[in-house]
Amino acid sequence: MNKGNILGMRDSFFVELLRIFKNDKNTFLISADNGAPTMDLISDLEGQFLNVGIAEQQMVAMACGLALEGKSVWFYAIDPFVTIRCLEFVKLDMCAMNLPITALGVGSGYSYDNMGPTHHAVGNIATMRPWPNLTIYSPSDNIIASALAYISYEDRRPHYIKFDRTTPVNLYENKPVNINHGLIHTKSGNQVCIISTGRMVHNAVKVAEKLDKEGVSTGVVDLFRLKPINSALLLEILTNYQKIVTYEEDYLIGGMGSAVAEILVDNGIFKHFLRIGQKDAFVYDLGGREIIWKRLGLDAESVKEKILHWLT
Repeated sequence: MNKGNILGMRDSFFVELLRIFKNDKNTFLISADNGAPTMDLISDLEGQFLNVGIAEQQMVAMACGLALEGKSVWFYAIDPFVTIRCLEFVKLDMCAMNLPITALGVGSGYSYDNMGPTHHAVGNIATMRPWPNLTIYSPSDNIIASALAYISYEDRRPHYIKFDRTTPVNLYENKPVNINHGLIHTKSGNQVCIISTGRMVHNAVKVAEKLDKEGVSTGVVDLFRLKPINSALLLEILTNYQKIVTYEEDYLIGGMGSAVAEILVDNGIFKHFLRIGQKDAFVYDLGGREIIWKRLGLDAESVKEKILHWLT
């Protein structure tokens, strides 16, 4: 398994997928005019790759046809283009027929910061979470991303994996990780637990370290499998904390925080609970992702202050 963090999450995934493709010719990758250095190696494999151009809905329909013929299929494009643009095809062709297809979306959250609402991958969790048979992943580093290549291959059901565009440091280098658990107790504490996913797990660790210095013992849970959530393990971890915070680079309506809230309510857990995410508004700001975070109050310092204010 590739454990370096030079390539980034998407390319770490494709490195492992290439190994799978070389060993199993009954695999197929479709791209909607999106490239990647490591994906180009897969495209060289005869009879296992197709670029359909800017035709994302057609891409999903073709993936379903190939899957019905016995192929394991992955399709790849910018995150909102494989989800919101293709929603009816994903719902009815991919999920309703429970086919071995994985949707790969690159650019989670505000990865494509200056491209505007067309490329901002927010609202995608709420869009994809309702559909039966679909498993959703949001890896936080290359270690998890690499492992998901094998998970998506071996588990012959629909998957949706959202990759960040950046190359963050590996949180789990040389650390035991059980991918099947669907979450990781990244940092321990006993007062506040911050639950996050994807790229924002790195921010959550920074927030937790800042809160520790303020005398607030803070832990972090990396919820890299957003559906189905391992509610039993999550609730077991949360018994050690007094207060719970969810922190995401997504809309609060229907996002990760909503999913966690559903689990707490359904299990009769009524601890102090704070959701931190994006309010109900589009973002048109330029200047980069960190500028957007600051405007939305999602940067580490703003989140630390928000939690401290909530605790008082």
